[in-house]
Amino acid sequence: MTSQAVSQWKAGSSLPSPDKVQDVISYLQSHIAASEGGQQIAADLPSLTKSSAPGYVPVRSLNVSAGAGGGGLMEDGLLGYPQFFEEGFVTRDLRARPEDLCVVEIEGQSMEPLLRSGDTVLVDMRKKNVAMEGIFVVFDGDGVVCKWVEMVRGLDAPTLRIKSENNRFPPYDVEAERCQILGRVVWFSRRL
Repeated sequence: MTSQAVSQWKAGSSLPSPDKVQDVISYLQSHIAASEGGQQIAADLPSLTKSSAPGYVPVRSLNVSAGAGGGGLMEDGLLGYPQFFEEGFVTRDLRARPEDLCVVEIEGQSMEPLLRSGDTVLVDMRKKNVAMEGIFVVFDGDGVVCKWVEMVRGLDAPTLRIKSENNRFPPYDVEAERCQILGRVVWFSRRL
């Protein structure tokens, strides 16, 4: 862990991933045990990597809402506390492992009517190939967005075309090297 990440945790500007919290707890327990003559101290916090409800698995979330602006680079420091999903849904329906997925909240109107502000999407982080057009969560050089993404053919530099569902938002092209693709959207939910 970097000192910058720890500073961000202390300031509350980002939250550590559950795995990192559990690593810190384990480290502190063993460090205290060593100083106390080898006696292992029991954890006062439950494991954050396991669900307390059988049949459910944790899927990490991205702390930055995907929209038409804002956000920043997608790295571990932006991963928040997990949301829990039925294990069968993740493994059978999505054919994924919990660590392959990320939960992202949609912000803005650029993908309406398909996706609305406040919708939650599941992103499969294994699926980053934009050779086939699809809806991806991507850092486009300016912010984290959830958009239709496709390769632009015939240009000197690899370029991505980023398009909205809503016609009020025009498409734009970005050099692929400026982008960081989190993954393809594979599921969404909406509050009624």
